[in-house]
Amino acid sequence: MNIAFWSNAYDKSWAFLNFAGVSIASVMRYPYRITLLENYLDKTNLGKAFFLDNISYNRDGIVSFYEGKGIEGLLRRIYRGDKDPSLLKYYRRAVIPKHLYYIPQNGVINSNLFDYELYHNFHDLNRIIQCNTDLCFINVNQQNHLSSKIILQLADLVVINLYQDSDYLRNFFSNYSSLISKAVFIVGNYSMKSPLSCKRIAKLYEIPLEDIAPIPYNENFHIACKQGSAIEFINSNYFCDKESPNYLFIHGIRKAAYIILQKAEKNLALAKRG
Repeated sequence: MNIAFWSNAYDKSWAFLNFAGVSIASVMRYPYRITLLENYLDKTNLGKAFFLDNISYNRDGIVSFYEGKGIEGLLRRIYRGDKDPSLLKYYRRAVIPKHLYYIPQNGVINSNLFDYELYHNFHDLNRIIQCNTDLCFINVNQQNHLSSKIILQLADLVVINLYQDSDYLRNFFSNYSSLISKAVFIVGNYSMKSPLSCKRIAKLYEIPLEDIAPIPYNENFHIACKQGSAIEFINSNYFCDKESPNYLFIHGIRKAAYIILQKAEKNLALAKRG
């Protein structure tokens, strides 16, 4: 099952931090194997958040695409016709063994070429991933990329990162209404002082309040992601009490994970019946 994370206010909603946090929280309590990937190349990627020895980008950029590892190397193997599901074990890295895996970036090609390759090989890549995992979480760039379109189209569930601003909310509900039927919502960078509370957003746009999770920005988690210690941060704060400065953030990612996986379980059950 594919679950895409997307936002029309990617930076303002801190969608990257939400994706990292929810991904970790999703395997803290639930017995799934989840594979993570991104449909864009950037130095700020999940490898940097998860691993102290992040080597997603080579130092001098000399390594050719044909020698690449990570997601680029896997796409090249698929393009050449090698579509054996066992390939994945050579290109993904365990974040939490037996539960959470990440297909890292190697940064050996430019973003436009990567987007083109991902778009044309996504069906085969997806089949390989589905043979090795229960759920696939894909962090989708908000820009008008070829691969973004096919990923959102084929996703079984779309996690929309909203932003508490009238213009951004109108933009999403006016221009991306086709996603709503298979969406759950995160309100990122959430402020309780904003008049656009989750309850207000639910009422204005006629979406179920139980499908919305507020996640405030958390500077401590942001720092942890820069230092490759996102896992350690979530582990040490997962059961923090209400007096903790990290409580609202942890509560938000735990609620989001619960909503997402409840929806996923229903979809999986329906698929088995079908």
